[in-house]
Amino acid sequence: MKLSELIAHVGDDNIQVQKLNSSMIRAQVKPKDGEITFATDREKVAALAGVGEETHRCMIVWLPIDKLP
Repeated sequence: MKLSELIAHVGDDNIQVQKLNSSMIRAQVKPKDGEITFATDREKVAALAGVGEETHRCMIVWLPIDKLP
């Protein structure tokens, strides 16, 4: 499934966008990969930690800056 098809299926009004750059706490380059720590809504974190009902899935989409409006 393409990202555009997924968004069309879920519906624009149900999609939340969080800019990683503005919520990033730390970025660390490691020998084989990198690690990014960021802040987000407490309820979503609690659900992922098993302290609540999961209601959302997070997907990170990298977009080329020169292609953005």
